[in-house]
Amino acid sequence: MSTDLVVSDLVAGYGDAQVLHGVSFTVREGEVCAILGPNGAGKTTLLRALSGMVKARGTITLGGAALTGRPPDAVARLGVAHVPEGRGTFMPLTVEENLRLGAYVRRGPSVEEDLERVHQYFPVLKKRLKQAAGSLSGGEQQMLALGRALMLRPRLLLLDEPSLGLAPLVTRELFRIVRTINEEERTTVVVVEQNAHLALGIAQQAHVLETGRIVLSGTAAQIQADEQVAQSYLGYRV
Repeated sequence: MSTDLVVSDLVAGYGDAQVLHGVSFTVREGEVCAILGPNGAGKTTLLRALSGMVKARGTITLGGAALTGRPPDAVARLGVAHVPEGRGTFMPLTVEENLRLGAYVRRGPSVEEDLERVHQYFPVLKKRLKQAAGSLSGGEQQMLALGRALMLRPRLLLLDEPSLGLAPLVTRELFRIVRTINEEERTTVVVVEQNAHLALGIAQQAHVLETGRIVLSGTAAQIQADEQVAQSYLGYRV
């Protein structure tokens, strides 16, 4: 069964403040979709709406199952893992405890098997299992947040600014791993990222948000070659 993500006429916000104004797009199963745009465009709100963290109107379906109106735990049970901006790790808990928390709503294969799977992607975490998450470097904490999301065995992975505060070398390695996860496990990925070069480098499609509306959509190559996008988000002229 296809696990396409279909978003139609999505409206979302906080209280009386509407942030998203009729956002619509589709991400086919196994694709990476990059969401670009300036600060305040509504990118984080979009991911929060997809994962049930903010109230939304419109239609969100994953593989035909409706996500709209469901609480975050119910959305997670349908296979949606959200790595928020700022990582969201539980600092006093150990690395292992954080990872095991990622599997709390999941059924199926052994958690131990999945721990080993995460260690293959992030060998450094295996060396840090008994350390408090708060003692890790920023890059290691981001790897932990992504590893915890993988413990859900997600069909859809939502990444909010994964490169935030990380050194360029660490960021490139993180995006290489995301690409590998997408290719090897056919996990659908929606990534919000200020580093447009990196995001477009692993994506098949991209959308540009401005003031809560999609103003430009296309393949990653088309968006990267667009002069307006290049000047506004990539820092060069075509």
